Amino acid sequence: MMTTTGIGLVARPQSQISKKLLQRAVTTIRSIGFRVLIERETLEAYPDVSGDDVFSLESNPPSRIVVIGGDGTLLRVGLRLGARSGDVVLMAVRAGKRGFLMDVGPEELEPALRDFVEGRLQVISHSRLRSSLRGEQLPCVLNDVVVFTREGTLVRLDVYQGSERVMGVDGDGIIVSTTTGSTAYSLNAGGPIIDPKLDVMILTPLNPVQLFLRSVVLSSNEEINLRLRPDSGPALLILDGQLKYLVEAGDTISIGQCKEPLRVARRYWWSGYYERLYARLLSYW
Repeated sequence: MMTTTGIGLVARPQSQISKKLLQRAVTTIRSIGFRVLIERETLEAYPDVSGDDVFSLESNPPSRIVVIGGDGTLLRVGLRLGARSGDVVLMAVRAGKRGFLMDVGPEELEPALRDFVEGRLQVISHSRLRSSLRGEQLPCVLNDVVVFTREGTLVRLDVYQGSERVMGVDGDGIIVSTTTGSTAYSLNAGGPIIDPKLDVMILTPLNPVQLFLRSVVLSSNEEINLRLRPDSGPALLILDGQLKYLVEAGDTISIGQCKEPLRVARRYWWSGYYERLYARLLSYW
């Protein structure tokens, strides 16, 4: 069941910056004339922030939610929403200097909130990837699906697109990222920057023994299978850096496009995209 009578608020816990932005958001939403809905875990983290009702991302998310924090906060919200993400529009507010996916800065919170509530922001549908392991369908990811060595031993796997073998990797594992995720872990591992208007998946090997291996870009409309060989060491399957699953030799991980995108209302996304990206990369220097 969807809650449709208010604006939802989710904030990163244990952050004084997030708390102050949360309090400002509560005041602004009420001044516009909407009810304030606080996400359950956010309320547990900040019990002195007063809302009009409580909601759960897993069971009754409102149709509009303001997410306050860093990139990890937005990734967690997407994972927790699951298939309900298609019915929800998010606004991403950056709490701090970093957070490339969080395009609304603290200084513009109030006007951005008004634009969000009154429907003046552009809604961007970010494609996501689904994956399954041993027959279990796993939550869709906004950034990446990663297979990574669990005990420091060599991960040996083959990547198939249909019946065609795309590559074999002997190393620490592999990153399968979305277009959005191309500027995250995949980029750190030597993968390419992908234009945000493209809809592809990027395969980036992690420290392969085969020095000639490079990233491969595939259509996101195709399904791929990662098959751990019988002689592979154990690995972890990591979704958006948040959820972890044990993977054993002989397992197959199927990855394809998720039916439900993550919809985010943006003030600035296409405009100055590369300038913002390089500024964010420089902030880590």
